[in-house]
Amino acid sequence: MKQIDWLSLIKLKLIKFMNERAKAILDFWFDDMVVEKRFKRDENFDKLIEKKFKDDHNRAISNDYDEWQDNPFSCLALVILLDQFSRNLYRDDKRAFEYDNKARLIVNDAVYNGYLDKMDEYQRFFMLLPYIHSEEIIDHDRAYKLLENYLSNHPNILEIKKFWKDHTLVIKRFHRYPHRNKILSRRSSTEEIQFLEGPNSSW
Repeated sequence: MKQIDWLSLIKLKLIKFMNERAKAILDFWFDDMVVEKRFKRDENFDKLIEKKFKDDHNRAISNDYDEWQDNPFSCLALVILLDQFSRNLYRDDKRAFEYDNKARLIVNDAVYNGYLDKMDEYQRFFMLLPYIHSEEIIDHDRAYKLLENYLSNHPNILEIKKFWKDHTLVIKRFHRYPHRNKILSRRSSTEEIQFLEGPNSSW
């Protein structure tokens, strides 16, 4: 007798009842786009996100989409709107980071509610990414604990660990991300200026 994949059945049921705009965001982010574009500066890609999802972003930051938190996958779409799309829509602008705290609060509730158990490793990665974007070391510590439980089978786990480690080392050293200083009108220390002049000093 064929074994039933209960996780897949639950996932399909949850997606069936998901908001259509949330589904559009997930389809775009995980299925329609070239993976490499997610973390590269690309003006055309930024414009595409603005064209397709700027209205959704405006509604998310106005709390119109807060009910998306009631479903694991629409919740993920909301996190992507606030944490990822903010960076595309407002590149080199302080608004790129303005909604990070709201995203982290949503992730906190998602973790508590067991939403990660219903997602695959690719989805879990983006649900947890707001912790690494945080300038609070406690959020990084929380991310590492969850990484072992939820991302250990990710095909790119070694790259993820290095990516997260590089970010965390900067937070431990400076207690903030120096590459954000100019955008956020923060004065950089001499040590931060020296760091920013080196390779791999911003993401």
